[in-house]
Amino acid sequence: MHRPRTPLQYFLLMLAIYAVWVALYFTTAWIGALRGPAFDAALPLDARIPYLPGFQYAYVLCYVVPLGLFFVDREPAFLNRAYAAFIAANACAFLVFALFPVEGPVRELSTRGATTGNFVIALITSVDSRYNAFPSLHVANPWLVALLCVERRGWTLRSALFVTVAVLISAATLFVRQHYILDVAAGMVLAVATLLLFRAFWKTGRRAAAAG
Repeated sequence: MHRPRTPLQYFLLMLAIYAVWVALYFTTAWIGALRGPAFDAALPLDARIPYLPGFQYAYVLCYVVPLGLFFVDREPAFLNRAYAAFIAANACAFLVFALFPVEGPVRELSTRGATTGNFVIALITSVDSRYNAFPSLHVANPWLVALLCVERRGWTLRSALFVTVAVLISAATLFVRQHYILDVAAGMVLAVATLLLFRAFWKTGRRAAAAG
């Protein structure tokens, strides 16, 4: 009988997923840039959204929020399903990035740097591409983690924390001008659709989880 993975093994697996994610992220951005003119998803309302540099700190939370799955539940049955959902959502986004590139906002802040308090965004924009904006994985990933937590634990303090983080990250993508409103909406749709798909086709035994 196959022995379930330990929490350490799941953590190492997540690190491996991060490595693959980075490679695919930049590869699909490069492919998208080569495909020629990209679709412009800007709406008139986007031009009225202010730039608020303080949100850059919420923006970078996206890079660690998938690790929050360990704080939702460490049961192998849950983590197997959660990891699979995470991989599926990101694979779908990468496919869109490569086949249907959508151009994000102009990112002129990379040259302004720490002198204006934009050092986090300066670092990101110096290496990031504008051709992997739709759907926003900055939105999809934290919302997927939040929704998995709500599904697993109900509306507990822990779930409220993950939802709050997802809301902050989603707002940050707009206020630091890394995404448009349509990118954010598509990211949320991707998270919900992934959850519903796995709820329908991946049945897991539900045990009572302690209130978090």
